[in-house]
Formats: sequence, C-alpha cells, structure tokens
Amino acid sequence: MRVLKKDYKKGYVKLVVQSLDDLWYLSKIVGEGDIVSGLTYRKLSVNEKEGERKRVYLKIRVEKVEFTEFSNNLKILGVITEARDERVAVGDHHSFILGTSSEIEIEKEWNSVDKNYLIRSEQRKDIDLLIVACDYGDASFAYYHEYGLEHAGTLSEELGGKKELKAFEKNKEEYLKKLLETINETARNRGIKKILIGGASMITDSLNKLYKNYDYLKDKTFLAKINYSGRNGINELIQKGEVDKIIKDNVYSENVKIVNKLLELISKNGKATYGFKQVKKAAEASAVSDLLITDNTIAKYRQENKYEELDRLILTAEGNKAKIHIIPSNTEHGEAVDNLTGIAAILRYNIE
Repeated sequence: MRVLKKDYKKGYVKLVVQSLDDLWYLSKIVGEGDIVSGLTYRKLSVNEKEGERKRVYLKIRVEKVEFTEFSNNLKILGVITEARDERVAVGDHHSFILGTSSEIEIEKEWNSVDKNYLIRSEQRKDIDLLIVACDYGDASFAYYHEYGLEHAGTLSEELGGKKELKAFEKNKEEYLKKLLETINETARNRGIKKILIGGASMITDSLNKLYKNYDYLKDKTFLAKINYSGRNGINELIQKGEVDKIIKDNVYSENVKIVNKLLELISKNGKATYGFKQVKKAAEASAVSDLLITDNTIAKYRQENKYEELDRLILTAEGNKAKIHIIPSNTEHGEAVDNLTGIAAILRYNIE
C-alpha cells in the first residue's frame, strides 16, 4: 500500500492499492459507518433513461465490505453522501470496486488495529512466490500471500510398480518433464518472480539437473529437501524456514512461528496464557512480550460493541513494549489461536 496523505487526528488517509494483499488489508481496515471517496464509474441517468458509465467523484458512507479471498477486487458498498456531478443523486447506493492501482480516501476513527494493518501494508514487500511440494507422481501448488496460502491445484500421475523397472523409470522421467512444464507455465502465466520447489526422497536431485532447461525457471527457482509432498509438504517448507530464506521479514511465516511457539509453551505450562481476562491481567502487569489476536476475534468484538475494551488491552500491551500479532483466522495457525479463545500472549515472566 502506498499512503499519499495521512492525518490520524482528522481521521483521514489517502492511499493507492498496489497488490492483492493490500485489498485484504483494506477489507480489515474499512468498516460500516466509515466514509470512502474517490473516482469511480457509475451509470448516469439522462431524462430518466439509464445512460453509459461515466467516471465521477463520489463519497459514500460504508454499509458493507465484500472481499473474496484470492479474487482480484474488493467491493465496498454504501450510500452516496456527496457527488461532484449533479446527475448523481445523494442518498442512492453505490459500490466502489477496488483493484490494484485504485486510489481512495478513507475517513474514520482510526483505532490501534486499523493503524497496525495500515503500517503492515505500507511495510510489506512484493512476494509473488509459487510453492511446489512434490514427490514422484504427486505434487501440490500454492501461491504465497501474507494472509494465507492460495492452493492452486495438484498434479498426480500413476507411475506403475517398481517390478516393471524399465517402464517405471520411463514414467518417472515423463512425470518430471510434465511437472517442470506445469511449473514453468503456471509461474509464467501469473508473472511469478520466485519459485520454491520442495521435494521428498530423491526428486530434488533430479529436478536440480533439469529445471535450468526451462527459460522461465532457470533464474527464479530455489530447491529444498522435505519429508512430505502435497499440502503437508507446503506447510513443512514454511515451518522449516525455507520461505524465509527467499523472502525476509514476511508476516505469514512470522505468524506460523509465533503461534507454534505459543502452543509449545502452553503444552509445557510455560510462559504463555490465553483468554481475555488472563491476557489483560498480564498486559497490565507489563508481562506480555507478544500479543496474538485473530481477525475473527476483532470482528466479534466489533459486532458485540465491545471493541473499545479490546482496543484498550492492545494499547496497554503496546505501551508496555509488547509486539502485536494479528493472525488471519482462515489459516491453520489462526484456527489454533481461535481454539484458544482467539486471544493469547507469550509472557516475559509468569504472573500469579
């Protein structure tokens, strides 16, 4: 996200969307009652007849935000409060359809979570990473985003039994060729800048000899040995830190690691706690080093009109030098935190 103007005191931010990840961040920042404005397209009526779509500047009060994961746009629906074209009626409904390169203005009361999302979106780096976890006869593909994995299909082939050694070896060769052709075209079509291939057994040795023959792969591919193929293999690549070697300081991997650390501490009755009351007590005692909250929990507190008390907890923890981690609930590690009430903390020291 590129922020053009920012004035939290006036509640105003003007920004440009730069990536699909930015749309996800915006879907968490913009909420009901906020004011969104900018240039947009709308069909204009002439003499009570619907005309063609024209580019106009509108301001709307938000009623609903719709983001479909891994789609290419974000839909913000609301009621028009201002229009710089007399043919547009104030009070009518309108939808902003935002994509990459969209420029909008947001007016709202910016709380700690909103600011956290905006800062993260400003600091994010272009990822554009395709992950492949494979073995002979089986491969899974996923695009890597800060807010989750976009699983992009599988490639499976029956190679036959090892008793028919000649046929088996030939099928292996054909499979490797098909696998690399698929990776090459998938990455090219999406404009992927980096490809991480994790291979179980000996397949990485074979791939290392072959991938440089493919023009799109030769300067963008990284190989790693793993124990599993499929989705388990993709998770293994992330947990082993193979993604971190390619992309420094990425939020998704950081979230995986901090949640794994939390779960390990809890299993050993270590320096960790969960639940609003317990975490609040620890935050007030300056005992929290890392505060973990899922986006579902934030949404729940907003829906129940209890967000102010959650915001106070976050500000207390932040004021006492705790690091705040907002975990997407649509991930495995997010589900794990949701199962712990959606709010948890790693502690500097245990408290009574």
